[in-house]
Amino acid sequence: SLKGADSQQSSASQAAEALADHETPILKKRLIASVGFLLVLMYFSMGHMMWGWPVPQWFEHNHVAMGLLQLLLAGIVMVINQKFFISGFKGLIHGAPNMDTLVAVGTGSAYLYSLYSLISILQGNLHAVHSLYFESAGVVVALVQFGKHLESISKKKSTGAISALLQLRPSNATLLRDGKEVEIQAEEITI
Repeated sequence: SLKGADSQQSSASQAAEALADHETPILKKRLIASVGFLLVLMYFSMGHMMWGWPVPQWFEHNHVAMGLLQLLLAGIVMVINQKFFISGFKGLIHGAPNMDTLVAVGTGSAYLYSLYSLISILQGNLHAVHSLYFESAGVVVALVQFGKHLESISKKKSTGAISALLQLRPSNATLLRDGKEVEIQAEEITI
């Protein structure tokens, strides 16, 4: 065996591991969970108003129960996608806001305003029913998660192309030493 052959194989496996896609499956799971809870949230928040879909009888004209269910479902969608909030608020605290900051501040504001409106409903202000935006917060977070998933897929394809190019590199090289051709391992070439 060649001297250093084990280290060459381990560096090749390390390079393959570095190019491996660990992000896309996680983002896909988050997206599926987000969409699942978002569909239920949209059914209860908008289905009966926009499409006339039936709601359970104990929800009909029970604005508090409907608001609490929306609070819970939107909260679940936001917890599933908590990475946006962690990254966004860290960026805001460090004075380096990013796209996650925009998502976190916008959806967090919609969620907190809706919570304030829900408290107003509990205190008897039925006009606040029209100020619930839990579904908006959930939709925005889920759509951004969808965008992150698409970005991850695109990155995976690019990484696959780079990996294929790395596979094309030759393992041997022919050098001209003292007028004679000498074949050596490509990794042994130094500049």
